[in-house]
Amino acid sequence: MAWGRRAGGIILTTMVVWAGGCLELDTGGPAACEAGQTDPTTPDDCIRKECQGGTFVSVASDIEVPDDANPCTQDICSDGAPQHVAVNGTTCKIGDGVGECVSGSCEIPCTGAAQCDDKNRCTVDACIGQVCMFAVTTGADPDDMNPCTLDVCAGGKESHTPANGAPCGTNGTCNDMGVCTGCGSDTDCPGDDFCRDWSCMEKQCVATPLNEGLLLPQSEQSSGNCKVKVCQGGKVVTIADATDPFNDGKSCTADQCNDTSPVNPPLPVHSSCATPNNPTGMGKCDGLGVCLGCSQTADCGGGPPWHTCDVKVNTCFSCSDAMKNGTETDVDCGGECIDRCARGQSCNGTVDCEGECDNGVCVDCFDGVKNGTEGDMDCGGVCAVKCGFGEGCNVGADCAQGVCSVGICAPPACNDGVKNGTESDVDCGGSCTKCAPGKTCLKNTDCLNMVCTNGTCG
Repeated sequence: MAWGRRAGGIILTTMVVWAGGCLELDTGGPAACEAGQTDPTTPDDCIRKECQGGTFVSVASDIEVPDDANPCTQDICSDGAPQHVAVNGTTCKIGDGVGECVSGSCEIPCTGAAQCDDKNRCTVDACIGQVCMFAVTTGADPDDMNPCTLDVCAGGKESHTPANGAPCGTNGTCNDMGVCTGCGSDTDCPGDDFCRDWSCMEKQCVATPLNEGLLLPQSEQSSGNCKVKVCQGGKVVTIADATDPFNDGKSCTADQCNDTSPVNPPLPVHSSCATPNNPTGMGKCDGLGVCLGCSQTADCGGGPPWHTCDVKVNTCFSCSDAMKNGTETDVDCGGECIDRCARGQSCNGTVDCEGECDNGVCVDCFDGVKNGTEGDMDCGGVCAVKCGFGEGCNVGADCAQGVCSVGICAPPACNDGVKNGTESDVDCGGSCTKCAPGKTCLKNTDCLNMVCTNGTCG
């Protein structure tokens, strides 16, 4: 039995032990502490117990951070108060499910409840709206296989408090430490497990540690969480495991562990990465964790088959896939493809066409048809051949002599305002009147003063 009384802020405990019909009292005085000593039994709650003046007092501690077991919060201490700051955009993992942090919650996509196992016996798992939901429940039974603990769910977490006085084993009774006492043989004690072996010693069930420092079987472990379960002092303890990072399936991130937290930082820019968006199977990382199929057509490899790079989506597209994509101006032609576009197909410029590009459409200046911007059949407009005298025209540039009159190319005249015919300058020289000083000339007779020096009338 135990009684407690308070003296000077310190709880004094007197133990009463029955032995041989006699009663012995252990009445030791209050345990003093040394300056600077800390109490290692206090929980991680941003407060530590520090000895001051022979008494343990509460002091704010920013290193005793409580873990809320939420992968989408950053657990910190601020002036002795725990805070759990919401994280957004990072990859998260609950149980075997992988998702993304949104406002402090891990959203895991799903199509059915079977994909939503968080490995927590204190939640009900469901797939709602194609997102895994984990609802806290108090009706679950998180049995720790110890008959001397009361196993309940509290706030979505398992709790195992000593079942003092409860029967255990065959003839035993649980004490206030959660240990089965009053046994007659080993069979009266709890069953053995990987980390401890139970035996009956002096009518008390005693656990002997097993497999100290060894990993629990793989069936008891979770992968990709940077943690591993080991045996320490007969108990299961979770420690950091740098060899168990979370694989996010991205070729431009590094799968690493930051103590017990999985992290996936982006690889350096231009790092090689595997991608289906390049015919070579390899691309380059953008430094933000994304693998780009290409940033220029040269990245898409040689041919045939030929490919072009659409830099808007950083993807290589084939020039023979019967689709208009990449830099093509029409299906599998133009742009950076080898094949030019035929008459009637789309173009951005003449370079895209077998013939000429006329208002965004490839035309042929040798098809025997007046089309596009041609002034007459296969002449003028975008065609290299100009239209002759008497042929149709739209503008003067369609005509060989540069003069379009009422839609017809006119012969050269000495008053048409265009340098044409035998003229050396506009409407002068040649068979026209002589050119004034400063005008262009071909010979002396083109000039009024009969002097042509270096192509200019003197």
